[in-house]
Amino acid sequence: MRSALLVCLLWGMGSVYAQREIEDDAGWKLRDRLYFGGGFGINSGRDFNGFRFTMISVNPIVGYMVTPQFSVGTGINYTYLRYPEVNLRLDQYGASPFVRYNFGQLFAYSEYNFISTPTFSGTQVGTARRTFDRLFVGLGYTQPIGRRGAVNIMALYDVLYDQTERAFASPWDIRVFFSF
Repeated sequence: MRSALLVCLLWGMGSVYAQREIEDDAGWKLRDRLYFGGGFGINSGRDFNGFRFTMISVNPIVGYMVTPQFSVGTGINYTYLRYPEVNLRLDQYGASPFVRYNFGQLFAYSEYNFISTPTFSGTQVGTARRTFDRLFVGLGYTQPIGRRGAVNIMALYDVLYDQTERAFASPWDIRVFFSF
């Protein structure tokens, strides 16, 4: 059983984001409107060039419910990438302020994401870092599970995507996550 769970974790990438809900008549106490959460990801396999890789990411967030439908927040991200065949390790980090507006089970979402990553030439990692900006906009759907939990799916598009940069494989980002 443990090995099956480990295989599932290594095979795919998962995220967990927390978002509590508040009632229309809820007070303005900070503890009632503040929420914490985060995400993680584990992936391995071969990239589009055929090189083996391992990726581990951690993404804690904090949010504030301005109204029962409108939420703002920010997250920080750290991603470890390793390519053992070419002895390459990349430590990427950044931040992701976001806004979310709920329309029943549908929601609109936008996130500005900036990622700092080491520069490299061929397989040599340099000492300089470069920051990439991404601006995601999209829609999502949430399916409640119990009183506070939900399964969510989002389709986001990076409106700043530049194919000539080749920093990201696609402008699309599809996310499936749980909230509680």
